[in-house]
Amino acid sequence: MAYLDVIPLADAKIYLRIDDTLTEDDAQITRMIKGALSYIERSTNVILYARDVIYNVSDNAVKVYDFPINSEVANVLDSEVKSLYTNYTSEESTITLNVGYVDVADIPQELIEVAYVLIKNMYYEKE
Repeated sequence: MAYLDVIPLADAKIYLRIDDTLTEDDAQITRMIKGALSYIERSTNVILYARDVIYNVSDNAVKVYDFPINSEVANVLDSEVKSLYTNYTSEESTITLNVGYVDVADIPQELIEVAYVLIKNMYYEKE
């Protein structure tokens, strides 16, 4: 899965009220989709599509603020869920976790709506 699975180009064009036969701005809209969704991920630590992420361990522990965490892929000894993060312990210098939503339908709709607003602002305020 990728950002364009979360918000397909065709859906963004419908939201922007752009005829699907007009393709000259497709590359730009695609960049805006990726930018908006990346911004949401960085701002909220909610990962919108599943992927493996490598985290650096310091003093045998690492706090992972990303959500949702699907599985521990490698090098994890123990984990403890706190209110805002999950604390992992490992004797290795890195751990690998699979984080992010596996199914687009599970992504909170509020985040998708915010992404559409960001895309609209980027597109119509570009000048």
